[in-house]
Amino acid sequence: MAKLGFDIGGSSLKIAVVREREVRLEEMRLPENMVDEGGVILPHVFAGFLKQAKKELALPRGDAALALPPSQAICRLVTMPRMTTEQLLLNLPYEFSDFIQGEADQYFCDYAVCASTEEDEGEGIPMMAAVAAKSRLAEYARIFSQAGLRLKTVLPQEMALVNLCRNRPEGAQEYFFVDLGYRHTRIIVVWGDRIQATRQIPMGGRDIDLAIGDELGVDAFLAGTYKLTNYQNVQSATVVADLCERIAVEILKVLNFYRFTYRSSSLGGLFLVGGGAALPPLERAIASAVDLPLLDPASLLPGAFQEAASGVFAAGVAMGGK
Repeated sequence: MAKLGFDIGGSSLKIAVVREREVRLEEMRLPENMVDEGGVILPHVFAGFLKQAKKELALPRGDAALALPPSQAICRLVTMPRMTTEQLLLNLPYEFSDFIQGEADQYFCDYAVCASTEEDEGEGIPMMAAVAAKSRLAEYARIFSQAGLRLKTVLPQEMALVNLCRNRPEGAQEYFFVDLGYRHTRIIVVWGDRIQATRQIPMGGRDIDLAIGDELGVDAFLAGTYKLTNYQNVQSATVVADLCERIAVEILKVLNFYRFTYRSSSLGGLFLVGGGAALPPLERAIASAVDLPLLDPASLLPGAFQEAASGVFAAGVAMGGK
């Protein structure tokens, strides 16, 4: 039976259909003002959109999984003393006191124990821990149910990447991801079964849309369409090139800081993921700025032969437990 992975982005819905030997990726642009950083704004309307997507794409039956962004689920590496599972679940919420608002019992916490390294020895048990509001998880379960889908798994986007890296046949330990999102650009470094580092740059695809909109005198949503279709060769506009170069310089700064912090780093390249990875001037600007090759995200997905950059979170969350 297939597994269905979903990633609700700022401007598009990404879907992965994962079977034993292949991954099929789909992407549908979201109507304007349907979602924001806090999640789905109009749950009933989004359920109808999801139901229509299921029909149009002829999605097979199967358990659904959803990847949540950092604005909706916090995921971080923590080290906990040895204790029982009950004690651990009782103490984990205190690791997220900067995120939890209100009572701790309004949030769901979970964890995955990491393999210990020499640096961890004597420090306790390293684990990737995550927290999300129970009300948000319940709302997503209702939305998917209304669309005729059974939501069985919800994971932070970071853990979706860990799933992908675990499934890569080469067995490399260190992966540097640049997530070129709608509102932000995120750097996520996966090392083994843990997130080694993260950093967020406050620039993304929406900034490019707004710049194009100002240049052409249209709203940001229509400007986004012009950007994707390269209407009137807008991808070559000076404002687009300037923003792409600014984003590339910020990525280089993060890369250099990471190498300075982790002197033993042996990065083999960068994976550009997210919707912005499909924008040629942004890809060229990053390739020119950094001294590492840009790696094909399709190499992370078994049997995926189409463009894979925007669908990695959807694929990774569907591949959990494989």
